[in-house]
Amino acid sequence: MEYLKITFIAGLSCVVLILTLRKFAHYLGMLDHPDERKLHGRVVPTVGGLAMFAAVILALLFSSPLPHGQIILLFCAAALLVMGWIDDIYGLSASLRLMIQVVLVLIVITESDSTISQLGTIWGKPITLGLLALPLSLIAFVGGINAMNMIDGADGVAGSMAAITLVGVLTLIGIGSVNMSVALPVALLAALVGFLIFNSRIFVRKAWVFMGDAGSMWLGLVVVWLLEQVSRQHTEPSIMLWLFGLPLIDTLAVILRRISRKKSPFKADRTHIHHVLQRFGFSTGRKMALLALAQSLLVAIGVILDAQIQFRSATACGCLV
Repeated sequence: MEYLKITFIAGLSCVVLILTLRKFAHYLGMLDHPDERKLHGRVVPTVGGLAMFAAVILALLFSSPLPHGQIILLFCAAALLVMGWIDDIYGLSASLRLMIQVVLVLIVITESDSTISQLGTIWGKPITLGLLALPLSLIAFVGGINAMNMIDGADGVAGSMAAITLVGVLTLIGIGSVNMSVALPVALLAALVGFLIFNSRIFVRKAWVFMGDAGSMWLGLVVVWLLEQVSRQHTEPSIMLWLFGLPLIDTLAVILRRISRKKSPFKADRTHIHHVLQRFGFSTGRKMALLALAQSLLVAIGVILDAQIQFRSATACGCLV
């Protein structure tokens, strides 16, 4: 019953907040203006990220008290939201954004015990990272933040990617022995659904709102944190790569392409997968549908692989009768 309440509050709050904040987007400076590398041709409010975050916080007020680690996570997510808000208005330099992300991620990792300490097992032996645990954890978290930011370039894409990943996370939590509250992922998933009503082209002809940098970066942080927590308690860390799926693939492909052309990996261009699909003549709605299908397949593979790992583990220890 608690989770139904959280779902209802987060989803409804997000819808109401978007409808309200759109009217004040000009005063908040939260407007996305078209340019040569963007796919839209009109000014669009970027209040989606703020609305989602406020909806999640409001819903969590009606849940059981959050553990310390999740409270730290949400404070750092709020700081990323503010940074993204400023970036949307003034356009911060890539180096400054990266520096702030690193500081916030270090706080999350150290204060919520979120260090990735091993990469899984080979022939029954864990691959521990030792002294490399902290720097690799830092790379994984910062990479996840920017991957979600980079995939956010077409109506409904980033929101649907995150929502599908969260379905996979909740599935793994449901089938495994994970000692964590699901209030946060449930609230976030409900808020994403509320956002997608106005951002995807399922219910509206053109997106009414974007999440903006203010939304994509804090969303990436929370999603990666949830993946780390599930992998730590339940399954092989490599499974989480399948669940993050398309944002990870797109980001790695874009960075490698930019480096091969001797360009900065942080310099924006039109080489993301949604740009490629546009050049092949795909409409915005079809792009979202195709990418959502691809993400769903990747997440499904991850869940199936996890089930196989758990089955083999249970068989090896004689837990199955």
